[in-house]
Amino acid sequence: MRTFLVRAALVAGLAFVISNVAHAQTGNGFHPAMIASGGDSVAAHLHYPPKAKAAKQQAAIPFYCEVGADGKPAHLQLYGPTDKVELRRALLEALTKGRFQPARSGSKAVPVMLGGTVFFMFHGDEPVVAISLSTADKEKTAALSNYIQPQMLSSSAEFRRKLVRARFDSDIHLRKGVHPGAVIVAQIDAQGNLLSTKIKAESPPDAGWGPLLVKGFQGAKFIPALSNGKPVAGQFDLIVNYEYVYNPDYGAPTGSHITRDDYER
Repeated sequence: MRTFLVRAALVAGLAFVISNVAHAQTGNGFHPAMIASGGDSVAAHLHYPPKAKAAKQQAAIPFYCEVGADGKPAHLQLYGPTDKVELRRALLEALTKGRFQPARSGSKAVPVMLGGTVFFMFHGDEPVVAISLSTADKEKTAALSNYIQPQMLSSSAEFRRKLVRARFDSDIHLRKGVHPGAVIVAQIDAQGNLLSTKIKAESPPDAGWGPLLVKGFQGAKFIPALSNGKPVAGQFDLIVNYEYVYNPDYGAPTGSHITRDDYER
């Protein structure tokens, strides 16, 4: 998949880029989630906010989400510069309203967890929005190359279930603190196998939240990275704020039997 450039005058060009990568597939029959074509795509809903465009504001905003079998993104997390409020709002609106082309295993659509980066930038005086489905490899992401990083074959709910269960493992010793969280980077081979994980950050330090996140990766399967349409080894990263990691099977605050995930859709 190529990086997607979103310009008001390049709607036809966008469709051409998407058609070029529609058949990109890994050797094991998996097809990654990608930016969809059509008026309901994330790209179609993404725009350069007028005030930010007038001020020539630029930013790179990483995002993480689940893309369901229906192509809809959910459990959205946005990072990057917090002072670029309008740009972040524009990305959040596009992810909320739009859809992706879902990942597939053979002919079956499957949920995945993925990361991407949206670049709001100027080419001379022309505003450009570029979407790259890459976050972990900073050089590949910044180069806007024809690259998709690995995607985890899991729903957000199943991943959170693993974390909830692992909290009670005998080798996990959690210490409470303000804003508990962790960042992990995983190495994935060209067949989608997990090779290793590394804790890049943990808050509070040595409080057990990093090892807990490592537990969530155990046994995980991935759609491997694609470079120019061919499967390659790559990196997958994930940032977890445990204040927002709730049990998907726990009831919503309504007293009903509806799960919290159903309630928050």
